[in-house]
Amino acid sequence: MADRFFCFACGRDHRTGTSIARDHKRYSIEGGYESGGIFSDLREFYVQTKGIEAAFRILGFADVRVNPPRFGRGWPSRAAIERAYRDRARRHHPDAGGDPREFRKVQWAVEVLRRYRPPDA
Repeated sequence: MADRFFCFACGRDHRTGTSIARDHKRYSIEGGYESGGIFSDLREFYVQTKGIEAAFRILGFADVRVNPPRFGRGWPSRAAIERAYRDRARRHHPDAGGDPREFRKVQWAVEVLRRYRPPDA
């Protein structure tokens, strides 16, 4: 399973080496070959746009649409985000028999929402 990664540009897992993976690799949760310069700027831009939408989906807020994603209104409350995180973390935690990849997705999603949630939302 090490030859797969989650792409938050489209919200799916991809196999490395495929044509779609080559296009989406730089948007994976784990990161990739990009370590600085223009790639880090592109990565930050996509985390602030596509990444926030993917984080909502991962935590079960599929019906939430915040435009623009970084500063728009309509964000779930901090308590709702933390509640959704705890629920999914319990379900997917490897010590409780869950899938480690799904657990990493949940951890990534809550970190994105904690980082980019506007203070007044």
